[in-house]
Amino acid sequence: MKTKITRPERPFRYFSDDIEYIVQAYGSRARVVQLWRLADGTSDRWIYLARITPYQCTIEYIANRFGGGDYRAKILGDWDPERRCEEYFERVSFAIDGCFRVTDETLARTRSQQQK
Repeated sequence: MKTKITRPERPFRYFSDDIEYIVQAYGSRARVVQLWRLADGTSDRWIYLARITPYQCTIEYIANRFGGGDYRAKILGDWDPERRCEEYFERVSFAIDGCFRVTDETLARTRSQQQK
């Protein structure tokens, strides 16, 4: 029988896509943020970009490192040895204006994942 996992209550937020505020509200419980970007020209293909620290999870950092586009951030906590995975808090969708050029790093990751 599976045990029911209770998640801590999500922090209050004024805007559902304010990634900086949401990550900051988790405080020291948030250990890492996984970033995914919607592949250009698709509506359902997400490209894995990187794992960044909560400190790095700002719009400016993401825009300068990966460029504009639609993103998803998965906020994760401590490693749970019993379940053999990190504690999952939530997934946040947000967008960055297309005036930020897609970077070479993002293009390389997109190409490598499309070849799989």
